[in-house]
Amino acid sequence: MLKTKTAPRLVRRVLAWPRQVLIALAALLVIGVAARIALPYVVRHQLNTRLQRIPGYSGSVDSVGIHLWRGAYSIRGLAIFRREGQVREPFFLAPHIDFSLAWRELVHGKIVSDVAIEGSQLNFVQGPDNASSQTDLDRRWQEVVQHIFPIDITRLTINRGLLRYVNTTKTPNVDVFIRNLHATATGLRNRPGERDAGEFPAKLEAEGDSLGGGRLWLALEAEPLAVDPHFHLSVKLEEVDLTALNDSLKAYANVDVSRGTFRLAGEMAGRDGGFQGYVKPFFENLDFSDLPGEKQSLGSRIWESIVAATAWVLKNKSRDQLATRIPFQGKFGDPKIGLLATIGNLFRHGFIRAFNPTIEGTLHADNIRADGSDRKADASKPNPDAAPPPATTPSQSKKP
Repeated sequence: MLKTKTAPRLVRRVLAWPRQVLIALAALLVIGVAARIALPYVVRHQLNTRLQRIPGYSGSVDSVGIHLWRGAYSIRGLAIFRREGQVREPFFLAPHIDFSLAWRELVHGKIVSDVAIEGSQLNFVQGPDNASSQTDLDRRWQEVVQHIFPIDITRLTINRGLLRYVNTTKTPNVDVFIRNLHATATGLRNRPGERDAGEFPAKLEAEGDSLGGGRLWLALEAEPLAVDPHFHLSVKLEEVDLTALNDSLKAYANVDVSRGTFRLAGEMAGRDGGFQGYVKPFFENLDFSDLPGEKQSLGSRIWESIVAATAWVLKNKSRDQLATRIPFQGKFGDPKIGLLATIGNLFRHGFIRAFNPTIEGTLHADNIRADGSDRKADASKPNPDAAPPPATTPSQSKKP
């Protein structure tokens, strides 16, 4: 009874307000409802306009959802394609992206966001010319991200992603991928602001399934706002069935296998335009026997026999494993591979001491110069400009 009496009493009080106030409140309510209805379409139009202005690319969004109660909006059907040229694969697809405020950071006075991407695809294509390629991943995309997500991104998650690389310049064509990609990135910033403590404010961890039933694990630390790439990368690839890579082996080495397993461990660091790194590939239980129904030219058979014999000589017999360590360094756009060291490491693994498929943890970005050389390499050399050490008297040199 109390509630029934209270409601009419409240209505009578509201109706007793001045007429102008009631009209103003009604108008505000109508405007608010109309704005809420129109907001998704306005945001969608703005996003599509910006995506159409990406240099060399064109993009669109199917729909936008606004979720005011949790400070979020979602994008459905984001697609970015190469505008001109002969590339048929989309550059980026994302059926669903959710952008929301990170409420846990508001207590620290930070207005930042969480981004969750479901089922995305990122396709890199290397063709014989620029018109048939899409390998660009430069600063133009940072401007696109700033427009789509105007608040600093502090956490990014990717579920069920696909990362693919296609090379049409090889015969047969190379087509490798990582699917079921799950990645989490923290400390991301898409606009200048207060820097987080530490050399690398951004962290990325990712894992997924590779071609050939393998498993990829990757860890990246980076400074996203650095003018030149400043990062440290570690990667491991386990238990890949080599027969699934026969197209790639045929394209790059003109061989294929009937049996074998592939593993890889690597590390890379970069700073001020220079980089250093190494890759340790491991081939186990290799068999170069002809595949059923395979037809090869005489030259291909001779070459494959040479490769098989070389692999047998250099493999570590106790492990039935062929492996090496491939060092590389240089400037971005001008890499240099340590060929002699790679050959020497083949013999070392086969006859002296076997490598292990582990990440060494020996690279540090602080030690890398702009040309890719190592600052520590000269640390042990005497400095001709250094002042000579102070002279000691015989009494000073004696032990107490």
